Amino acid sequence: MRMTRLSLICPLFALLLTACGGESAVSDAQRLAAAPAPISAPAPDEVQVFPGKRDTYLITPISLGFVVTDIAGNLGSVTVRDKKAIQFLDVRVNLEIGALAKSITEAQLNSLIDLYIGFFNRVPDADGLAYWIRQYKAGASLDQIADHFYRAAIVYSAQTGYSSAMTPEEFVEIIYKNVLGRSGSATPTATEVKYWADQLKAGMPRGVLLRSMLASARSFVGDLTWAWVPRILDNKVKASNLFAVSQGLNFNDAVQGMTQSMAIAAAVDVTGTTQANNLMPSKDLAFNLQTAPSYAALSEICVPAVEKTWARAHLDEQYLWYREVVETSNTAYSTPTAYFDSLLVKAKDKFSFTSPQAEIDAYFGSGKSFSYGYSLLRQGTRLRVLFVEPGSPAESAGLKRGETLAQVDGTSLAQVANEVQFAALYPSKAETHSFDVLDVQLKSRTISMTAATVTKSPVLDSQVLTDNGRKFGYMVFNDHIATAEAPLIAAMTKFKDAAIDDLILDLRYNGGGYLYIANEVASMIAGNRVTDKVFEKLLYNDKSTASPALTTANFYQYSTTAARLPSLNLPRVFVLTGSRTCSASESIINGLSPFLQVILVGENTCGKPYGFRQRNNCKTAYFAIQFSGVNAAGVGDYVNGFAPQCKVSDDLDHALGNAAESRLSAALYYAKNAACPAPSGNLENLPQGAPQPAVE
Repeated sequence: MRMTRLSLICPLFALLLTACGGESAVSDAQRLAAAPAPISAPAPDEVQVFPGKRDTYLITPISLGFVVTDIAGNLGSVTVRDKKAIQFLDVRVNLEIGALAKSITEAQLNSLIDLYIGFFNRVPDADGLAYWIRQYKAGASLDQIADHFYRAAIVYSAQTGYSSAMTPEEFVEIIYKNVLGRSGSATPTATEVKYWADQLKAGMPRGVLLRSMLASARSFVGDLTWAWVPRILDNKVKASNLFAVSQGLNFNDAVQGMTQSMAIAAAVDVTGTTQANNLMPSKDLAFNLQTAPSYAALSEICVPAVEKTWARAHLDEQYLWYREVVETSNTAYSTPTAYFDSLLVKAKDKFSFTSPQAEIDAYFGSGKSFSYGYSLLRQGTRLRVLFVEPGSPAESAGLKRGETLAQVDGTSLAQVANEVQFAALYPSKAETHSFDVLDVQLKSRTISMTAATVTKSPVLDSQVLTDNGRKFGYMVFNDHIATAEAPLIAAMTKFKDAAIDDLILDLRYNGGGYLYIANEVASMIAGNRVTDKVFEKLLYNDKSTASPALTTANFYQYSTTAARLPSLNLPRVFVLTGSRTCSASESIINGLSPFLQVILVGENTCGKPYGFRQRNNCKTAYFAIQFSGVNAAGVGDYVNGFAPQCKVSDDLDHALGNAAESRLSAALYYAKNAACPAPSGNLENLPQGAPQPAVE
């Protein structure tokens, strides 16, 4: 705070407001000889300036600084780093006071605040309080500091009521009246006044006496008659802590700072600080310079500027690569999700994403999504069907694996779909479109489909195959969602009852999902081989305080309903893979590898050794990469995916589960010959599927 009008009293009162420094007498200089050089206002390059008043902004602490959000204008949010203060039109926020206040005890801090209350009946400004904390830490005693406050108070006699000409009795009476609220029917008795006046006459300094009177008043906290006095004092300390320490506030205008800080203290009453809080120049009272960075206060404030701030703070707190985020102006992005995406570390992160919360909850909770119920793959000029969900519009229309969608609504699909075609292929509402379809023999037909809510079948197929006298369990597992647990257990139970010799787990189209489902699958395959063994360890960023339950997962022995999981106890497993085998599916491969032979047939997996937990805000689900996973042997970081032992292209000319289908056939061949079959044809380069949520 600038003190041009008050420069003559800088050695005294201004110390209490602006920390401008200086001493008024030789004795004071001797007392504070050990104190550091007086601090000054932050240099211009140490202050971030904003054009509006404090109450039009939100400030959110993050580990790298603060996010300041304009909630009244068009400035969006700005990340403030390496600054000592934030300057607004009406106040300055001291960003260092929170940590500085923590460097002394609560009792010591409150004793300093008591001096502001006792001599000025006001809340302290953050800069002045910071100065006196430093003086105290440098060796000045509370009694010495109290003497400074007394001499400053008599300079401002008109405001404080103190003067150098006061008798001991008058000095005591003004403390009772102005500080302790003892007036009217509560006016102190002559005996009470005499007791304290005699202390002054015996040589007690006036600063020391005030501290003694406040301590005595607080001793009546349990008294039926006088308990209201310490309550008022404590409420004034509470308001002072909020203003100066939690909020870090200083009024820009010195005179306003004097009158307003007194008004705030005067508004405190025995019931609390509500009226005082209402007078503070900030309405962002959840902001607290003493608390650890947290964005909880921003949750569900569904204003775009605040949502963007929440997204930025969320990444700072949870993101695995939070240190590598490059700041971008959020005003350049029209939506919070676009801003979120702009902050991602693209060189490492192909997977973080957002989605409407209702859609993602429906998908993971019940497997429901709005679609035709097919999965497609482009192979050159052909847009082919990978599989069809049972009971879906696609199944009702007779679509089958391997067939080609040649046209939609009379327009060719030989090239990558344009926006209109894409909307017809993946509609968001109940629309009917026509398709020209070529079967695997290239015979043409025309069908129509109306999109509807489709329930996923996470276990698309499970059967027992017999080859060369051996029994094989074969399972197409497509989605790690909550509804997968029951059919997975049913399939594994069927395989156990059939006493299969080998399992062929088809994960070629499984993009991931809940990690606990992956754990259950792996446990059912390995059985007693992995009892009490580690399935996966999760490595978070260096700020994480995640509990062991969230960082180390042993192989599960029981389902979510507390039922014992069936165990196959197999020494090996065949896994059919592709570029869409991702995330939780890769965790199955990696988690089992230290304990049994895992034979991959197909193509490289997608390479996602990372996971996240869904975080919701304003009806949007955010998935920011939070951790990487390693197995019991410490192996992880498979960013290039897992390479198959047998490289085999996807065979869309045969149904899944058909022993003639190339990948299944290769697994059967390997089981019999301990070698891969001779390669046939060229390997198609399959595009990676859209990233899927990996873990909860």
